Amino acid sequence: MHANELCLPLLPLGNVDSMSLQQIASALAKFPELALLDFHSLNLFIRYASLAKEEIEFSIPNRELCPPSLPTKILRVLASALGECDTRLIEICWSAFGELVWTQPEIAATNEEILAFNDAALLHQTSFRHLFPPVRSCQSPICVNHRDDKSIMTLKEPLTHRATLFTVKHGALPIYTTSFYCRACHIRYYHDYHVHKQSSLRTYYGGVPDVVQVAQHFFVESALLELFANNMVFGWLSGTNCARIYNEALSSPHAHILNNKTAFPAIYQDTRHFTPDDWTVTRFIRKEDTMNGFFLYSLLLHKAEHNGILVLPHDEASQRDRLQPALAERNSAMEGTGQECYAHACDLCFHIIENEHGQLTKLQAAGCDGNTIGHRSCKVHDCKNPLPNLRHHFCEQHGHLRLKCAVVECSADHAAGHRTCDRTEHRALETAYFKRGNAMFQLRSRLKKAGVSVPNNSVSGLDTSREGEDEEVVFEMGPGGPVELDPDECEGKPETGNRRMRAIFGGRWTHNEQLIMRPCGVILSRATLFGSEAVSAVHAFAKATFPTPESTPEFFIFDNNCKLDAHQRAIGDEHFRNTGKPVDVFHFQCKHKLTDLHCQRYCNPAAFPEMIGPDGKWRFNTSICEQTNVWFGGFIAVVRDMEATRYNFFLDEMIKRRNRYIVAELERKGHFPWNVPMSSLFPSSD
Repeated sequence: MHANELCLPLLPLGNVDSMSLQQIASALAKFPELALLDFHSLNLFIRYASLAKEEIEFSIPNRELCPPSLPTKILRVLASALGECDTRLIEICWSAFGELVWTQPEIAATNEEILAFNDAALLHQTSFRHLFPPVRSCQSPICVNHRDDKSIMTLKEPLTHRATLFTVKHGALPIYTTSFYCRACHIRYYHDYHVHKQSSLRTYYGGVPDVVQVAQHFFVESALLELFANNMVFGWLSGTNCARIYNEALSSPHAHILNNKTAFPAIYQDTRHFTPDDWTVTRFIRKEDTMNGFFLYSLLLHKAEHNGILVLPHDEASQRDRLQPALAERNSAMEGTGQECYAHACDLCFHIIENEHGQLTKLQAAGCDGNTIGHRSCKVHDCKNPLPNLRHHFCEQHGHLRLKCAVVECSADHAAGHRTCDRTEHRALETAYFKRGNAMFQLRSRLKKAGVSVPNNSVSGLDTSREGEDEEVVFEMGPGGPVELDPDECEGKPETGNRRMRAIFGGRWTHNEQLIMRPCGVILSRATLFGSEAVSAVHAFAKATFPTPESTPEFFIFDNNCKLDAHQRAIGDEHFRNTGKPVDVFHFQCKHKLTDLHCQRYCNPAAFPEMIGPDGKWRFNTSICEQTNVWFGGFIAVVRDMEATRYNFFLDEMIKRRNRYIVAELERKGHFPWNVPMSSLFPSSD
């Protein structure tokens, strides 16, 4: 190496300290063969060796000690990456600079370095971001292979396979992943979890890993899964659309060039994806990976937040089946009072006033409203049994009804090749339904009522999933034959001489989702109403949300409070005896009659002077439910074909994440959010 080469500026080393002239001179004096390499090559050696550091660590007994020599595989990888044929020169470089590599933190590789390193590494079953278990010894304290020193390697029998890692910064990366085995305990340790040979359970390590395995050959960064989750919360994106956006815009760091080759003709030919064409694992993330990743990531977060460990079945046919029991468990925990913001209070929903006796008393309000989104359910009215799968229209209990005529009032079996019986008017109804091709009629109606229109698939015609079918259709039979009506707008008497018939030709959805929330926008709980928005069901939902007298609000705002209050009085339930039940101002003025004495006496908002502040304005936003439904209704197209367990988990997770955002906004705007002590809401029975 010539003296003037020593004065060349160093390439950026990321977190690796620059080599000093003294270090180089000392290395040259000890290893004169290094003069065959220029400074740029020496610099690249240190960076490439740092990229291979974890692979080297898992090949030695103690990772705290820099190995005197490199594994043959790594020697060949580094030689190939540096364009050197002689691995002996790489051995000398390691002898000279190995300690420097071993003691420096992880470097930030450039895209060019990743490509060059992988061009050499993939041929030798390793890669940039090669994934290993987070442990090196058996985790069972009584095992002979257990070590308190986390640096000691006792695991054996590595198994390595190809995979794709989806990242935020570098796009889709071709990687290898390796698992290890404890011969004494018969436990195999993978990147995210471990599995006992005689067990059918996969036990995760605890906490939330930086990379989550969503399928056997697919891994996703937690940062990317967090991005997907927020896209769902604030953009109503489905798994299909999250996958499509990633594949088009984020799967390559040069996506803007690859997607617009005529705009970048000079550099398009020199730009390529990180994944080589002969890689057997696709570089495209699939919609099932985005959804399975979202559910698994959310479960890991939930367990970490509650200091728990996620345990899932191992020997399942699919990731969907594997996640099912854990999703159902979290769903049960969310019912009623399970939302983390359940005890929320702030100066928009919680007030302290002085009553006529000079005593301080609190005023806290909650609102309730429904939104007509739902999941597939049994076609028997108000049946809550789960469907065997989404291809079925009846639960197992009512499976025998699959032969019944599609007309609701008809008890006859349908004819072969048809969905109605042989009655002329029923067959005419079936013919009219399929002739008009109204498969999306009900869904469009629901979207219209919700005020939004967000498709599950952003590109029409490319979705391979089943098209939606009507939940229920209504026909008016007149002299000219059947005329279809909107089921949500056809109440009242039909035209003279006509008769209405209801039919269900496809599947059925649950009737609506009910939300109870604070006037500030924080959602306390959610419930599915299967058959109708009956006040008895709303009453049961409200009691589940406020199960103790101490938890009941001073005001419960509901657009049908007059019927709810009458129902509670009729059944003699005094659980909400200290709760005022005003109808929100908008609904009271538009939909409640002056002649309804019960409504005027008990539910007129003007009858509750405490709800009006000193400035003459309403203390609470009584229309918060209607406003929140604009957001909540956006999920109708996303969840319409979700299985019930996933449906419930998804909506609860969306609510949890939105609540966190609302609370942060309340803090930012100076509304002083805080949590009421749970001991005040649920005092001990002792």
